[in-house]
Amino acid sequence: MRTLLAFLLPLVACAADPTAKLKLAFSEEFDGAAIDTTKWTFEGGTQAASLKGGKLVLSVIDRPDGWQGTAISTRDKFAQAQGYFEASIRFNASRGHHGAFLVRNKMTTEPPAASLLFECFGEDRLVPWARIADSKGLRELKPVKTDLTLRANQTSKGFNTYGFAWTEKAYVWYFNGKAVHKLDKPEVNEPMHVYLGNWVGDSERKNLVPANLPDNVEVDWVKVWK
Repeated sequence: MRTLLAFLLPLVACAADPTAKLKLAFSEEFDGAAIDTTKWTFEGGTQAASLKGGKLVLSVIDRPDGWQGTAISTRDKFAQAQGYFEASIRFNASRGHHGAFLVRNKMTTEPPAASLLFECFGEDRLVPWARIADSKGLRELKPVKTDLTLRANQTSKGFNTYGFAWTEKAYVWYFNGKAVHKLDKPEVNEPMHVYLGNWVGDSERKNLVPANLPDNVEVDWVKVWK
């Protein structure tokens, strides 16, 4: 697999509202008694995903085969091409696992396909990036620089908004309403679904400290405009 660097393109400091002239197409407030399976598909074990106090809580739990996380998605329930996808999230504080908010279509080993991601690896290590499979091959586009600036503990001490704007001209990543990263001229047009996760990757498992748990990822709401 080829791995390429995605260079940040110039962004306007005060970007226009990505929801302007769009209509709300999907909304989830997580205020029910249980995860709504008419909207969400479990992408891992059900024990580590729950609702509490009007929030989705994605945990890391100890299982016989080691520490594991989980995820939910709108796969087979909701997807759309283009628009603006946004979520309010409090990410994990410590290393050893990572929280993720992404929009994606089918498996990216089958072009044309794409995943647009915000991943947090603890300690404010927040990465906006993309995995693209198109006429240029399978590429992991990780920026060498972004307009993303953070205060200490910002990703874990409170909720922030994370968004993806998808138009005919570009993919744009938003953090608290500000455009922080951009990729031009997307080839992929397949509808994308929403994915929310808290995972223990094989390479990061050695850094997981049980004393730091619980270190949940919490999601306040998800909204999609078209």
